[in-house]
Amino acid sequence: MASVHLHAGVPLVASHPDIVCPDPRGGLPDTGAFLALFEAATGVVPEHVCGKPNPGMLLHKIEELGLLPSQCAMFGDRLYTDIEMANRAGVRAVLVLSGEATREDLDNCPQKPDLVVESVAEILPGA
Repeated sequence: MASVHLHAGVPLVASHPDIVCPDPRGGLPDTGAFLALFEAATGVVPEHVCGKPNPGMLLHKIEELGLLPSQCAMFGDRLYTDIEMANRAGVRAVLVLSGEATREDLDNCPQKPDLVVESVAEILPGA
């Protein structure tokens, strides 16, 4: 039914473009996989992405807390959403390799973290 609405001109707004949702049984299709499906079927792409990598989500909270972006860090395991959002928001970007991204992914990605760690435990022992 969604493709019918998209063909009729209803705008598409997405929460985020993550393709895979981690699951112990294997990756599950996430919003980005469905966005690719709808784009292939209708040619429609999102008019707006509300969440990652949109920096507004992060900047809103930074402002609410009375901080500056330079005083904050964003931890994430995805280069194309988490690290891109950190870069766009002007906060420190910490890539955690215990999730989706690998060191090899860094070679072919325009989004660059300020720091790469194997897990959050390297920075926060006991986490």
